[in-house]
Amino acid sequence: MGADTSQSAATTGRPVLVVGCGVAGSALAIGLARAGIPTEVVDIAEHTDGAAIGLVGRAVNALEELGVLADCVAESAVAGDAGAGFPAATFDQAGRPLPVPPPPPAADPRLPAALALYRPVLAAILWDAARAAGATRRIGVSVRELSQSADRVDVTFTDGTRGRYQLVVGADGFRSAVRDLVVGPEITPVYTGHMSLRWLVREPPAGPPGAYTAPGTTVTVAPLRGGLLQVATGEDMPKVRIGQARARAALRDILGRFSAPLLVALRERLTEDQQIVTRPFDYLLVPPPWHRGRVVLAGDAVHLSTSHLSYGGGMALEDAVVLVQELLAPGTVEDALDRYAKRRFDRVRMIVEASVGLLRLQQR
Repeated sequence: MGADTSQSAATTGRPVLVVGCGVAGSALAIGLARAGIPTEVVDIAEHTDGAAIGLVGRAVNALEELGVLADCVAESAVAGDAGAGFPAATFDQAGRPLPVPPPPPAADPRLPAALALYRPVLAAILWDAARAAGATRRIGVSVRELSQSADRVDVTFTDGTRGRYQLVVGADGFRSAVRDLVVGPEITPVYTGHMSLRWLVREPPAGPPGAYTAPGTTVTVAPLRGGLLQVATGEDMPKVRIGQARARAALRDILGRFSAPLLVALRERLTEDQQIVTRPFDYLLVPPPWHRGRVVLAGDAVHLSTSHLSYGGGMALEDAVVLVQELLAPGTVEDALDRYAKRRFDRVRMIVEASVGLLRLQQR
């Protein structure tokens, strides 16, 4: 790793391997490939699960830097001025409007303050841009073993194939196999005791979107493009795999605590053929360093928050942009990876701690 410090860290002819094709992995592939760095991406599955994703503040700047902002705006349900945000309004149990503080001024008046996309649509936009820039992808494999020397990482994949890379980035989510290999399995996400429930409603009933609050719970209703409406809430419960019948029953019970007309109408629409996306709200914050040699972590593999600030995806985008910037700056790989974690740690710690803190207030 003793490269000439007048050169960027990413100077060898070997490719960079990105493990994971989610928001962080695809965004990294865009930045690296556009910089002329050969980039290979692997992932266990091509399908992206999830519902809506909110992108605000610096995440919008990151989309601009990656060259995909226009495509994301075209697919977004929210692309307004500084008054746009998540949620746009707050209501009580009966649907009466509650006062909300004025939104902060836009960080960059040129850009929309907030975007809301269907997560699989965002994934498709990001990967299409990465592929157009020259990145390649292999689906159905992950990393089994890593072996490092001073200037390379030798990788054995789960299908028995091997590869040699100048850098490996673990962007493979909160169950990261790369994190287990380089940091150890003792660092794992912590369950908050709260299970997220999200429902995408087609041809939804009419009513004002926003956050509806009742003692001990909040239901956020947000429109998406294509006539979709996301209903997002959660329930305290043990961390167990719950089937669709139990998920629907839990959501029906929560909606039944409200007399707001929209939530009453949504409860009536919650028939047995509806699918609920469930996810345990875990949190994770890996202390620096975020790398071991030439293997580094990004996105949910290294920090994970609840959705209460609507910024998990934003953090992943920021990670990608900052990591690419540092790899292209003068210095060694070690220098670049140290700078990357130093720039990111305090910010992601603030997001993780604040999002978990908001959940704890809701759980009281």
